[in-house]
Amino acid sequence: MSSQGNTKSSHSTRSYPRSIALDFRKLAGMALLGYIDHYNVNVRNDAPPSELAVAVARHFEAMEVDEDEAIQGFLRMLNSPSNGMNPSMELAAIEPPFDGLAMNSSTRRRKKIRMAARPGEQVAAKVTRTDENGSWILASVQCFYHDTETYDVQDEDDTSKLIRLPWNHVMRLSTGTEGFEKNANVMAIFPETTSFYRAVVSKRPVWELEPGSMTPIVKQLVLKFEDDEIGGKTPHRRVPSRYIISLPSTYFREDDEYDLGCPSVSSAP
Repeated sequence: MSSQGNTKSSHSTRSYPRSIALDFRKLAGMALLGYIDHYNVNVRNDAPPSELAVAVARHFEAMEVDEDEAIQGFLRMLNSPSNGMNPSMELAAIEPPFDGLAMNSSTRRRKKIRMAARPGEQVAAKVTRTDENGSWILASVQCFYHDTETYDVQDEDDTSKLIRLPWNHVMRLSTGTEGFEKNANVMAIFPETTSFYRAVVSKRPVWELEPGSMTPIVKQLVLKFEDDEIGGKTPHRRVPSRYIISLPSTYFREDDEYDLGCPSVSSAP
């Protein structure tokens, strides 16, 4: 009797709520995981997309929305003086207020899998123990291992070796929409090298619209690199925005535990 009751309860939990007009089952798995991560919805680690869709639909069904507050918030956004006036502010990363709820381990793992660099993608990779200039290099991802949260990457200057690195030794490159402002501290590839060095944005960024696009981007930034002097002066250097990234302490905001030891190196097949 108890077994039948449990089976019925489990089936009911997995059924799609009839009161929801939206069909979340048509969304891609990554979109469902994004919703689940944002609202910290409790799901099984190995849940298939169909089960994720049911969990999202049931969470959506249970949400209480103050329609007047939602409308007023939308109107305030439209009437904001900065709306459409400062693309750098529009595109800058905005952190939601901390609500005291830390992500559980399964949510954190799903987020890392979703945000991981893809095979063939160029990245910045830390290949030394120290934090000195040049410890981050340009590399390409060969594989990301979900179970251990590690990467295999190849140095763009030496493709004969694979380097195994932990999650927080790999940073994805920029898209041009990061919103780096003048005087921002960054890391960037020094001209005619494949190594990243610390630098400061020395001039205000110029935002441009690509033909057919509604999203402004910055194609290049003017920087002053650390320890870069010519005749006693630090020159301004133009660097493509793709190769300008945040400092690691800013990029990796989560307080996770990793093995920060020397990365292992193996010969590529």
